[in-house]
Formats: sequence, structure tokens, C-alpha cells
Amino acid sequence: MMNKTWLVMKTMLKMQYSKAGKRTSHTWLYVIAAVFLLPFTALYITVVNNFIATLYEVLQPLGQESIILGILFLIIHTLLFFISIGTVLSAFYFAEDIQSFIPFPLHAYQLLLGKAANPFLYLYIATAAIFLPAFLFYGVVSGASIVYYLFGIIIFVLLPIIPFTIASCLLMIVMRFVNIAKNKDRSKVLTGIFSLGFIILINVLVRLNMNPNDIGTDFASFIQDRNDLLQMITSFYPPAFVSTLALTEASTWVGLFYFTASIAISLVFFLLFIWLGQLLYLKGVLGVGTGNKRKVSDKKVKKHITNRPIWLTYILKELRIIFRTPAFLMQCVIQSLFGPVFIVIILMLDSGNSSLTGFLHFFSEKESILILFFAAAFILGTNATSISSISREGKNWEANLFLPLDPRQVFIFKIATAWTINLFTVLLFLIILRLVMEIPFYMIAIWLVLVLLANWFTSALGTYLDFKTPKLNWTDEQEVFKARLTGLYALLFTAGTFGFIVLVVWNMDVIQGLWMSSFSLFVFLLIAIFVVHKLLQKKISTNAHQQI
Repeated sequence: MMNKTWLVMKTMLKMQYSKAGKRTSHTWLYVIAAVFLLPFTALYITVVNNFIATLYEVLQPLGQESIILGILFLIIHTLLFFISIGTVLSAFYFAEDIQSFIPFPLHAYQLLLGKAANPFLYLYIATAAIFLPAFLFYGVVSGASIVYYLFGIIIFVLLPIIPFTIASCLLMIVMRFVNIAKNKDRSKVLTGIFSLGFIILINVLVRLNMNPNDIGTDFASFIQDRNDLLQMITSFYPPAFVSTLALTEASTWVGLFYFTASIAISLVFFLLFIWLGQLLYLKGVLGVGTGNKRKVSDKKVKKHITNRPIWLTYILKELRIIFRTPAFLMQCVIQSLFGPVFIVIILMLDSGNSSLTGFLHFFSEKESILILFFAAAFILGTNATSISSISREGKNWEANLFLPLDPRQVFIFKIATAWTINLFTVLLFLIILRLVMEIPFYMIAIWLVLVLLANWFTSALGTYLDFKTPKLNWTDEQEVFKARLTGLYALLFTAGTFGFIVLVVWNMDVIQGLWMSSFSLFVFLLIAIFVVHKLLQKKISTNAHQQI
């Protein structure tokens, strides 16, 4: 039984992370990405260290320092619970591959454990990022023994089990007894939006005060004022209470008792997960597969078969696929709005919107337009619409070869689709520039022309890169975006191209003033667009679109 379970887990993980067909040279790109992340990692660790040290300094004289770990466990369990809701719903019920495993002679719990392997990887990444630094810094400032670190590592391994089980059990009951199938697509979108909203909320809370010492002092005062309440909350959530005492009393028999209790509680939740999964999982999966059949009226059918220009028909077809497929909608539309929305939040929270606006006052008009242009172009380059232009078609790509269209038309329409989706981001930027930052109209008009051109460049570049290495053999829409380097390539090329252009214009003394600088950017953009289209044309002329 365990061999079969382990085989299912390995198979499902291989389906997600297989390197078949991928170039080994991609490894160096991961190294570059890791190097770029190093400064942010150092900043994050410094903030956590200062936060824990400040809290400990205030609470230790009162004998209440253990509440730091109690709050840490409550935060971790809450965070893992919310992350689990999205990952469980997507992996257990809405992934297309589950239907392929049902005919095999496997128990429901074995399929369940196989499907849980991938979500658990995400949970361990989140746990390592949040729990480990705080746990280690607490051990340092408190002068903890080696037993504390030993217990802590084992508790780290057990941490995701309880919140994951609670979320899974709730969803398995809902999916078994509630007819969620007819709202399958809406459920996916709502889950994604909820996850993004949760990320934005976390960023807002962090942005409220970036000084870790001030945060630590304020938080410590808050805890002192509500000491009884915090103890009550921790006591009423046994996993956090037991894990806290296991670490704070690690050198005593009391600590050993609570450490054993922590393992026992996790084991009970794990067995509950298996038992309930065996009972409900497959029934819930089969319920999802029923789908929702709607009758389309004759009037609506006639409306969709009226004559339209070819370009409009193709772009509308692409837009419908994106907006009606939750995974595409989340990756191509919703997530692309995260950057502008986050900028609005920063502006709103920074002392009366004056921070960034005042920052621009230190620069000339030439430098301001370069900064605004680069910021918008960089965010446009992160949009996933263009880098999935070909891959979104999946195994249906061959249908494009039989359409009465010139192949160049297909690619131009796909670029236009990505360009259209990016207009949502451009619109948000327009609102920010005018209503929040109060940039003059003439500068916004110039910025808009440049950004629309940059939008076409990023859309054409992403489409070309996806054309070079498409991923058509996918079973779940999420695979179009997972474990692919096309997005990173597009971002590096976009940042490199625009960074080079902005740097050249910024430093050339012969280019002075707003109009001359904007005209120079305009010319550079036309050249960049021309180059990308020539590359695309060259690839089409070799009939590469018939060989992918």
C-alpha cells in the first residue's frame, strides 16, 4: 500500500516538475534570479531580526517573552490555512489530471496523498520563509539550548499538517454535499482573487510602518495591554499552545511532554485527513465532473454568427478564452493589475500621497518622463498574456494551421490581444498619474504615446519568445505558466532593452528637455519593434509554426 502511495506521489510530482524537453542551460537563469533576490532576502532577515529582538527586550522583563512564539504559531497556522484553501481546491478538484487517475486500482486516500504532495511543497516554502527566521532569532536572543533547535526543526516539519488538514476537510465536506460544480469556474476565479487580496492585505499591513523597531515596540505595548486575551486565544487553539510550550520549556520534562503531545496531535490530524479523504474525496471529484449545461437562446446564437472583420473575430475569440478560463484570467488579467494597485496603496499610505509625487519634483521633466516610462514599461513586461500566446492553444494549436489566414495574421492578432489586455494596466496608471500624482496633462499625453508603443513591443517580444519554446502538451492550464522560463526571459529582455534606452537618453547631453527626450524614446521604440517583428517574420518564413 505504501509503495503504491509513494509511486502516485512521485508520478504526480514528476508531471508537475519534469525537466523532459527542457534545456540544462536554463539553470544559470535560476542562479541569476537568486542573485537578484539576495538583497531583498538580506533586508527581510534584518527586519525580522530587529522585530524579534525588540519584542524580546520589552517582554522578557515581564516574563511574557514566550508569547512571541505563541503569536508566531498563530500567524503561521492562519497563513497556511488560507494558502491551503486555494491550493487544495485547485489541486484536488480542478486539476484535469485527476480524471486520468480515477480508473487505476488505487484507494481514494492514495490519490489524495498524491495530490497533496505538490501543495505541501508550497506550504513548506511559506513556512520556511516565515517560521525559520523568527524561530532561529528567538533562539539566539533567548540563549536557547540545543534541544530547542532540535524540537523546532521537527515542529517545522509537522507545521503544515494541521492547517492543511483543516482546510482540506472543510473543502471535502463542501465539495461532497454542495453542488459547486455549476459554479466551478467562478470558484476558481474567486479563490484566485481572494489569494491576491490576501497578499495585498499583508503588504498593506507591512507598509503601515516599515520601521521594525517601531513595529516591535508598538506590538509589544499591544501585547502588554491585552496579555490575558492573547493567552486565552493561544490556550483555545491547542496546536499553537502546545508547540509554544514545547519550545519554551524545551530543556525540561514539561517541554518533552508538550513536544510529544505536538507530534501526537499532528498524527491525529493526519489520520483524520486520510479517513475523511477515503470517505468523501472521490465522490466530490465525480460531482465536479458533471459540469453545467446551459441552453443558449437562438437570439444569442444569431448574434455570434453575424459577419465581423477577421481581426476583430480572432481577437474576441482570444479574449473570450482568457476571460472564460479561470487560470488564464488570473495569470493574464488579475495578476497584471497587482503592480498598479500596489503602487496606489503605497501612495495612499505614504503621508498624504506626497512621497512619490514629491520625489519626482527632484527631477527635471526629462528625467521624470524617463522614470515614469520605465516603471510602466517594466510592469507591462511582467504580463503573462503575450508569453502564453501560443501555449494557451495547447493541443488545439494545429487548428490555426487550417484557418484561411496568413500565419502572420495569426501572430499579429495574438500580439494585439496581449496589447489589449495590457490596456487595463495602462488605464490604472493613467488614473494614478492624474488623480493621485497630479502629473500635468501634456506630460501624461506624451507618456501615453510612449507606453502604448512599449506595450506593443512587450507584447510582440513575449509572443516571439513563446513561439520559440511553446508548451502545448499540457493537461492543466496552470502548466502553461508553471516552471517555465519564458516569462523570466521576457522580463530580462524588457528590463534590459528599456533600461539601456533610458540610460542612454538620461546621460546624453545632446538630448535635453521633455520633447527631445520623448522623441528619442519614440525613435528607439520604433527600432526595437521593427527588430522584434523581423525576428518573428524570419521564424514564420521557415515554417516553424508548422513544426511546434
